[in-house]
Amino acid sequence: MVESILGNYLMESGRITQQQFRSALDKMDAVRVKLGLIAVSEGFMTFAQAEEVNRLQAICDKRFGDIAVEKGYLSDEQVGKLLKRQGDAYLAFIQALENDHLITIGEVANILEEFKQNKCLTNTELEDIKSDDVDKIVDVFLPEEAKDYEKLIAIAMKTLIRLVDRHASIVKSEEKVMDCSGPMAVQRMIGDNEKWVNGLREVDGALLTAACFFGQEDFEEMDEDSLDAAAELLNCINGLYASSLSGNRFLELVPPEYGTDGVTYSDLPARVITIQIDGKLCEFAALKHN
Repeated sequence: MVESILGNYLMESGRITQQQFRSALDKMDAVRVKLGLIAVSEGFMTFAQAEEVNRLQAICDKRFGDIAVEKGYLSDEQVGKLLKRQGDAYLAFIQALENDHLITIGEVANILEEFKQNKCLTNTELEDIKSDDVDKIVDVFLPEEAKDYEKLIAIAMKTLIRLVDRHASIVKSEEKVMDCSGPMAVQRMIGDNEKWVNGLREVDGALLTAACFFGQEDFEEMDEDSLDAAAELLNCINGLYASSLSGNRFLELVPPEYGTDGVTYSDLPARVITIQIDGKLCEFAALKHN
C-alpha cells in the first residue's frame, strides 16, 4: 500500500507522471534494493558515505556491506539488519524510482519531509506508512472517533490487496451520507448488540476492476453480473470480519443487495473510505449502530 500512497503524492506534486508511476509499480517485484539506499533511509549512513562506497565498489571486488564496515560507516550488526530489509515494499518502490532516474537517494529525505508536512503527519505516522503494515496505515487514516471501524476496514484492505490488486491503497477517509445513485452492493450484518450496513460503490472503474479479478471474468461494464461478483467480494470481506470476532459478539450476514442505479443504504453519516485499485477509484462504506 505504501507505494501507491507515496506514488500518488509524487504525481500530485508533479515529480512523476502516471505512466512513470505505473512503470515503477511493474518493476517493484524484480527490484533488489541496494544496501546503500537502505542504509541512508535508516539513517545509518549519509548520502555522501553511500556514494563513496558505491565508487569503491566499482574499482574493487567487494560487497557494499564489507566496504562500509572497513570504512567504519557500518557495523556487522547493522549490515545484518539492512540485509533483512531488502524485501521492504517502501524501499523496493524507491529503488524502482531511482533505477528509472526519477529520484536520487539524496532527494528521498526531503521528499518524505515534504510529504509529511503536506499530509500533516507525525513522525510516527510517517514510519507507520513506510512500514507497509495495513493495520498501522488504516490507523493513520482513521480519526479517533472512527476507531470502531479500524478492524473492518483493515480486513477490507487486506482482502483487496490479496485477491484483487496488491497495490490497492486508501486515498482518503471521511464521514458522510453515502451517495447511492450509482452501481453499488450493500450488505447488512445483524447481532444482538450491534448492526452494520456496509457497501461497495463504483466511482470511476475500480469496482468493475475488482469484480473482474474476484469473479475471474472480463466484465465490460457494471451490470447485474459484475455487481453480483462485487456483492460476493463484499460478502467475503464481511464474512472475514464476522469470523474474526471473539467472546459474546456474533454477527449474522444478510444476503447482499445490489443495483446498477443504486440500492437503499442509510441516510445516516457513514465512514466512507475511498480506495484506489489499478489507478481507479471506488468507495467502501461502513455504518455501525446499535
